[in-house]
Amino acid sequence: MKKEINFKPIQLKPIEKLVLIDLIIEELGKLIAEGFLKPGDALPGERELSEMLKVSRTSVRQALKALDVLGVLDIRPGSRTCLNKSISKLLINPMKFMSLLHDVGDIELFETRKIIEVELTRLAAKNASEEDLESIEGFLAEAEKNLDNPDKYLYFEMKFHDSIFKTSGNRILTAMMSSINNLLLKSREKTVMFFKDNLKKSLNEHKNIFFYIKEKDPEKAGKAMLEHLDKIEELISE
Repeated sequence: MKKEINFKPIQLKPIEKLVLIDLIIEELGKLIAEGFLKPGDALPGERELSEMLKVSRTSVRQALKALDVLGVLDIRPGSRTCLNKSISKLLINPMKFMSLLHDVGDIELFETRKIIEVELTRLAAKNASEEDLESIEGFLAEAEKNLDNPDKYLYFEMKFHDSIFKTSGNRILTAMMSSINNLLLKSREKTVMFFKDNLKKSLNEHKNIFFYIKEKDPEKAGKAMLEHLDKIEELISE
């Protein structure tokens, strides 16, 4: 006798509706590609979009929600829906889903972080302006003031790294790093708490990285960052 297989019921939306939503997203994508919509611009309201595209407001609303999840739109209740100005937000949610679907762990994320962040540090050493250096040094100084407060130290330490990314001038790698750091936040909190009695050592490593960025020495700046990240990776592994 053949064994009967009982499948769990799956609820699926009508294909026509999903195709329609996809087409709405495609039309909005064309407006962006052709320069009619730019980062920060407000989109027409749901009713206006519905009339322009000859579709229902429900379909428009669902298409906008999908774009919101992807980080393309900035939807705030009570105000206009705008195209997101932040490149990094376009990657945060997709990377979260990738991490969940494929069970990507901290070690794998950290390996990726090392590859990208070392290169961004090299680029920062090449491209840093006086204004950039002041910004990086400012976050370093704030971190030093908070050696007895791990939470605040972590905040300024992350701002220190973020300012290096921005100084690099590479927006794509910067967006990737912002997304990876978002996924690694809990492990970073644990690392700082592990180091809480010896944050001075961590601070000195950051000062060393900044010294070579200021000296406009890409190779030594990258090497200093790699050594710093290698030590953190050992802690995460433990």
